[in-house]
Amino acid sequence: NEKYRLKGEYENTISQINEVDSILETTENELKNIDQYLYSFDFQEKLKKQITKFNRYFSSVSYELYGEKYALTYEIINNKKTNKPVYKFSTFNSNMSSGKKQGEILCFDLAYIMFADEEGISSLHFLLNDKKELMHDNQLVKVSNFVIKKDIQLVISILKDKLPADLLGKANIIVELSQTDKLFKIE
Repeated sequence: NEKYRLKGEYENTISQINEVDSILETTENELKNIDQYLYSFDFQEKLKKQITKFNRYFSSVSYELYGEKYALTYEIINNKKTNKPVYKFSTFNSNMSSGKKQGEILCFDLAYIMFADEEGISSLHFLLNDKKELMHDNQLVKVSNFVIKKDIQLVISILKDKLPADLLGKANIIVELSQTDKLFKIE
């Protein structure tokens, strides 16, 4: 009886292993099909069209805020670990100060909201950003005017002394924290 019980356990384990192997094989085949599509000529043509549409917004926003036209591009490289192709997206502006990089990130986010609206992609008109104290005061003021004009809510955490005087009005400050007035009243 003990041998039959052990035999049943082993057969059950072998059956589970075979079932998992079958699922793995199916999943690997599905992944191969996805990879074939993702790196096909048709998909790359769609990607180029979408990037061109997105870049209209990205360059427009960046020109309005920085006087420069930023653009997104991509290349296909091999992943070092898997040796499989992957898309690597980048902008043409690789040598930037950290403040300008923060501005570029913000331009990208704003452009995406506008692009999503055109494409009918559900997206929030809400951005939560950090490290914007690295941006120049002029850009912060321009961004403030831009988001008001485009009906986009932008929330940034920034020290009061880093905020331009033009933006210190109560209409722009939602929550003001201090050593005595903490966010969740946690001591």
